[in-house]
Amino acid sequence: MPERQDKKLEDILRLIELCRSVQSSSVDPFQVDIREKLQTLKKHLPDWKLIDVMLMDSEAMQQLVAIVKLQDQWIKHRASSLYIDPLLLELKIRLLSREDLANSFVKCWHPIAQVDQLTAKGLEKAFVYWRDLVPMSERFRNEFGNYGTVAGPMDFEELQSLNIFTKEQFETRLQKLDDELVQKAGDTEMDYRSFIEAKTFEEKAVRAYLTAFIVTEGRATIRTDPLTEKIFISPVVGKPGSETKSVAIEVT
Repeated sequence: MPERQDKKLEDILRLIELCRSVQSSSVDPFQVDIREKLQTLKKHLPDWKLIDVMLMDSEAMQQLVAIVKLQDQWIKHRASSLYIDPLLLELKIRLLSREDLANSFVKCWHPIAQVDQLTAKGLEKAFVYWRDLVPMSERFRNEFGNYGTVAGPMDFEELQSLNIFTKEQFETRLQKLDDELVQKAGDTEMDYRSFIEAKTFEEKAVRAYLTAFIVTEGRATIRTDPLTEKIFISPVVGKPGSETKSVAIEVT
């Protein structure tokens, strides 16, 4: 078969493959130029002599008919769903003023907390709650006096003023806790929360407070595992290092 004839057959095969690809995917069927493809078939038709080639030409025509059918369905679907071209919609939004854009947003906005969920009784209850809420400066006055109205760190002198520890008791308990850490952890490390655990929350808070002093004085180190978020404590053997950082640990 001459080279020119082969080129014409390749055109037919590419046309058939293109149509099949469009039908089997969600590609816009209007990407196929029906008029151009029909002109190609019309131009090559007089050159076909063999029955196999004519059947191939008929297959190409059938595929073009299928594409026209897809284009018809595409138009009907877009018309029924009130489809708006994204570029046209973007252009309309850009032309809107701020006031018109805000009004459009309010009209189409459907918040989760709807109006029918906010009753007058509920609003009144919320108002009374916030109106009668005791200020932070007054909430713990009966338990702690004027101290404790402002959150912040508590040093040893403040503990003495609250009669929680005497200096001798503080040093004794601090040394006892340090010895306990060395005994339990040894040359390794142990879970921090297991170490400060106690029978009551008050005792647990005291152990956590004393442990903070041990770490601050360089007798122990704290390590946090970034993957498990577990906290480990280990006693320091020898002279403590100079590199330090502040770590906040919640005691629950």
